[in-house]
Amino acid sequence: SADGHRQALRDTLQQTLERLRDSVGAAVYLSRYVDGEVRVTQYADSPATPKVNEWVDFRYSAHATAVGKSLLTQLDHEGRRDHLARHRPARLTSRTITSDRLLLSKLAAQPPTVPVLDLQEYAVGTVCAAVPLTAGSTAGCLALSLPLAHAHRLRRAADALNRNAAPVLLSLAI
Repeated sequence: SADGHRQALRDTLQQTLERLRDSVGAAVYLSRYVDGEVRVTQYADSPATPKVNEWVDFRYSAHATAVGKSLLTQLDHEGRRDHLARHRPARLTSRTITSDRLLLSKLAAQPPTVPVLDLQEYAVGTVCAAVPLTAGSTAGCLALSLPLAHAHRLRRAADALNRNAAPVLLSLAI
């Protein structure tokens, strides 16, 4: 049945995310931009690799998260402006970008093959990275989060996440 196939796909994808979590040593997230909103659709964490405390809904904090910024970079300029018009950038930490002009400039300058980083822009004490997963017109991304004490591992973990994105795309295509 269709429901059985969807559940099998979700289970396969969860196993892939768990292997990726163990490989990069961080909580990992799968996100999509659906109907104009940021959605974390699945994640894999553990006691040793806890997920970020979602103290502000990711739908309203795309401007401050690696997940959100990765998804926004996959939209055209008008799509980004539309999102920011519906979800005004608010200061979440002292590092959060709240200027539409500055944020749009940074998003436009983001190379598609380089992970997007969040260095305590969403939550004090947490660093994150995200890489795009683009399939057709669907904007998606894989992301990871680390406690600030592990910030020295962020670049290496982000590069590993980028290298291992292909298995996740394959799991989505099954």
